[in-house]
Amino acid sequence: MFTPEEAAYLSMLPAVKHVSSTRISYTHEFKVTCLADYLSGHSPSAFFRQSGLEPSLIGSKRIERCVARWKQDDRLVKEARLAMDKGVSSLFDGKVDVVEPDDVTQSVMSLSRDKRYDLRDLIIYQQSLHIHELEQEVARLRAATAPKP
Repeated sequence: MFTPEEAAYLSMLPAVKHVSSTRISYTHEFKVTCLADYLSGHSPSAFFRQSGLEPSLIGSKRIERCVARWKQDDRLVKEARLAMDKGVSSLFDGKVDVVEPDDVTQSVMSLSRDKRYDLRDLIIYQQSLHIHELEQEVARLRAATAPKP
């Protein structure tokens, strides 16, 4: 379940077509580009993260299920391979959409009538999720490289 703040943040991302409290729909371009990146040997989680979709926010299982579903869609696979052949780079060819504070505020206000949120709070929230994920990765790496008795 996404909070109103999380849903507002997600709805501002270029990769997201629609978001509700329980679901995310991605743009066709994002699906094709992500699948092309995956077929090129890159991590789907890294692609989602670079697109602003932190696995700690949307869930690693959601990412795995999306990619598995998209791999079964012959049309998407064909488009992804065509994009690879054309040399389309990942992350929408470097296009970055600027999210204005007023856009996020309006989006959050529509989801939560009596509360006001600031873009800075949403950015801090995303960064705290990313820090938590990095701390977990550090702990896994330390455990993996610890000397065995």
